[in-house]
Amino acid sequence: MKIAVFVGSIREGRSGITIGQWAIEQLEARHDGNEYVLVDLKEQDLNPMTANPPRMVKNGDYADPKTRAWAELIGQFDAFIFVTPEYNASIPGPMKDAYDQLFEEWTGKPVGFIGYGAGAARTSVAHWHDIVGRVGMKLVPAQAEFSFTEHFPDMVFTPGQQGIDWVNAIADELIDAAAVTESANV
Repeated sequence: MKIAVFVGSIREGRSGITIGQWAIEQLEARHDGNEYVLVDLKEQDLNPMTANPPRMVKNGDYADPKTRAWAELIGQFDAFIFVTPEYNASIPGPMKDAYDQLFEEWTGKPVGFIGYGAGAARTSVAHWHDIVGRVGMKLVPAQAEFSFTEHFPDMVFTPGQQGIDWVNAIADELIDAAAVTESANV
């Protein structure tokens, strides 16, 4: 099984990449036979979405070659962990735009969340729950909530055992949900 850790912040000085890299380290330490891959939105060469709605596109045949490359990347994963901040009580615009460029590549796949920010990105994650549900992703209940006051003393990411437990719970639920999805598709 191949699981993406999708870091959605592209801001300078972002904490998301640190959290995403840490999550990959924790997941790889499980030695559970699954492949965990960091997908950093900042490294993707995407144009703003201006094409036809992705629901109208079949088999990754997007007009924009950059969107086709994005679809090919995302389409190879069985499940996702979204690492999301909260900007002005909502989700980051570039992450939403990248998400909206695709449809069938997300549909039916399990997703879990790692939120971070002043309020642990609870509002952002709640918005994401609605969005991924409308696209047909399978939301797992486990999530990680990293608040700046508790998990970033002196602005240094310090997840502690609680963070490790959260990430492992997300992974366990994603693996179970993806296995159910896979067996239903056989």
